[in-house]
Amino acid sequence: MRILLVEDDNNIGRIIELAMRSLGIPYEFVSVLSAEEGLERWEMQPFDLLITDYNLRGMNGVRLIKTLHERGYYPPTLIVTAYDSAEVRRAAAEAEVDSYMTKPFFIDELIERIKQLLPTAYIVRERAINS
Repeated sequence: MRILLVEDDNNIGRIIELAMRSLGIPYEFVSVLSAEEGLERWEMQPFDLLITDYNLRGMNGVRLIKTLHERGYYPPTLIVTAYDSAEVRRAAAEAEVDSYMTKPFFIDELIERIKQLLPTAYIVRERAINS
């Protein structure tokens, strides 16, 4: 399981990274500071899940998701934002974002959202292996 986090605030990125340890499954976690860097990493080797902030320097999180779709990638996506508005929610819906959270959020809620987004087949396989 490969998870990409695109978050330009190092503090929030680190908190999310530490929280991810409670997922209970093996995963590779990559954190980058910009959508552009995220796209570069994605092209090198695609990920299974994308978590992105909405408000990034340069390209925003919705544009990142749309760009991935244009390139043929349709990963489960979670967008987080401190700038919740009808406009941002509409843009996220148009980009077919799978889950949307506003900052601040509870870490437990974030982990539950991530678990919901993980591919079902992967979860079933991991449960079988760990049983």
